[in-house]
Amino acid sequence: MTSPAVSAKTAAQKADLPWSYQYNAWIRALICIVTGIAAGVCGTLVHRLGAQYNVPIGLILALLIIGISAWSARARSGVVGLGLHLIASSGVIAVASITATSGDILLPMGFYSSNIPFFSQNAFWFWFFGMIVIQFVMVFLPRSWFIIPAPKKRLVSHCNAAVDGTSDEVAQS
Repeated sequence: MTSPAVSAKTAAQKADLPWSYQYNAWIRALICIVTGIAAGVCGTLVHRLGAQYNVPIGLILALLIIGISAWSARARSGVVGLGLHLIASSGVIAVASITATSGDILLPMGFYSSNIPFFSQNAFWFWFFGMIVIQFVMVFLPRSWFIIPAPKKRLVSHCNAAVDGTSDEVAQS
């Protein structure tokens, strides 16, 4: 489960990566699951925003949230991390869409009414299948799209040190 972005790096190179990329494979997998759950919950809460007016702004925001989170999971832990992210995020939606024992529902799933806009009737299906498609497509994207480059060293600090006289080269001369 070692990601190409994290494997075979020295300690100094790992220190340049974001904090969640610096842990071992099991911790990174756990982070992928937690972010999958969080993205699923956030996306589920916002996907119906604007649905009553047939404007899918909430769906676009929800798919953007899941896309960014899935990209991070793939960059952090490779395809296995992305798979764990997919299972966690779709599991949250599946649990939230189950009808409660009292007959109440948390997520309305496809119904027909002549006085309710089309998108409002079917927003759940667009959200659920769109979320799966986005993460499934990321499996087939090139690995190079998920590598986080190390930050470039800044020469400004060396230039300032030379002007101040604190540089090693200045002190020796």
